[in-house]
Amino acid sequence: MNEILSVLLLIADDWSPLAGCYGSPVIQTPNVDALAQRATRFDHAYCTSPSCAASRANILTGHYSHSHGQYGHSHSIHNFHTATSMPSIPKQLGQAGYATGIIGKLHVQPQSVYPWTHDLQKVPGGPRNVPQMAAQAKGFFDDIGDQPFYLHMGFTDPHRDFGNRHTYDGVEETKYDPNEVPVPDFLPDHPDVRAELAEYYQSISRLDLGFGLAIQALRDAGRADDTMIIVMSDHGMPFPGGKASSFDSGHHCPLLIARPGAAEVESDALVNWSNIAPTVLDWCGVEPPEGLPERSLVPILDEAHPEGWDETFTSHTFHEVTNYYPYRALRGRQYKYVRNLYPELTRPLPSDLWASPTWQAVTGQGLEMMGKRPTEAFLHQRAEALFDVQADPVEAVNLIDEPALQQVAEQMRTKVRQFRMATKDPWVLASRQAGEEGLTGGVS
Repeated sequence: MNEILSVLLLIADDWSPLAGCYGSPVIQTPNVDALAQRATRFDHAYCTSPSCAASRANILTGHYSHSHGQYGHSHSIHNFHTATSMPSIPKQLGQAGYATGIIGKLHVQPQSVYPWTHDLQKVPGGPRNVPQMAAQAKGFFDDIGDQPFYLHMGFTDPHRDFGNRHTYDGVEETKYDPNEVPVPDFLPDHPDVRAELAEYYQSISRLDLGFGLAIQALRDAGRADDTMIIVMSDHGMPFPGGKASSFDSGHHCPLLIARPGAAEVESDALVNWSNIAPTVLDWCGVEPPEGLPERSLVPILDEAHPEGWDETFTSHTFHEVTNYYPYRALRGRQYKYVRNLYPELTRPLPSDLWASPTWQAVTGQGLEMMGKRPTEAFLHQRAEALFDVQADPVEAVNLIDEPALQQVAEQMRTKVRQFRMATKDPWVLASRQAGEEGLTGGVS
């Protein structure tokens, strides 16, 4: 490898870990599967916030969504901004002499926090037009020559609306039979759900083609031998109980990190998106800014069972400005603890999920169960939840009052409080005012 190293980050929009290399029996993802054969595949990777803008700001700054200020969506009336004091991958690498490129979807602001040397967000036909995404990448590589780079490619697939009603030159669509698609166990097995899942899976296969074309553009530019490739998603699938929810079905995401000459590794480390920025900076040999809450993954990329990676935190506040449902959570190997800060609220749905045929079937037909999860338990949660995610991976049974688990609950409760204080969670003040004990500090 060359002494100066680069990064190609390929990020999907609303993609759960659904691919052949993640055990999907139906979905065709030959390019992701090929990359997995020379990558570290994380089986326990979690977005820190299951909402697009908040998650992407988390990836690029390395800070949690309650800390970086991009609490929710950046576009339109929502208008959330990352705090101008925040570091970011393009800022730190740009200062180190790197070319920094954004192609397709970015969905964060302001520009002062995210300065790019090459702003290629506008893609002919949009970021679902994967041949055009690759063409933009070729232009970027042609322009930078031998300069070290960080290229961030934001694909729109497989976000809801799915894009399957359009045609794209150079794309042979992979279609799925609604009667044969697998239905996740947190969704009802209903014809409307199956129809939407078939559309969703089709867009995943188009995304896979986009990943393959982007990686080929890297090879064609002669830059594959000095570049780390990161394949990931902002958060989970765009269905009720996935995106914008506290369940693993919203937070659990694919993450593959490939390096030149590396072997296939299946890692069981619990990691989250706050690990991405320090990983990129570490690989590039650039000193990380002070105050990043999490560690680089570079030292453990060759380890299947690294020690000290047995739990990870998540944090969410907004999706759209009207979707306020803040929670902080700790995910361990067996148990998951969730602190819902305003349990009196009904869980809101993002507007695209609320209008979806899936949700309209649930509400219109009064479906009491969403797969193995009661609809009522999805909409209304208590202030605290404790789930045995090994015995109950769909998180349907809250064990917070179970006498035999009180020590587990107290340990995880304490860790979440410490996490909130250490990361200067502004909502600490609200919790203190509500009478919660054991919290000090906060941002005023």
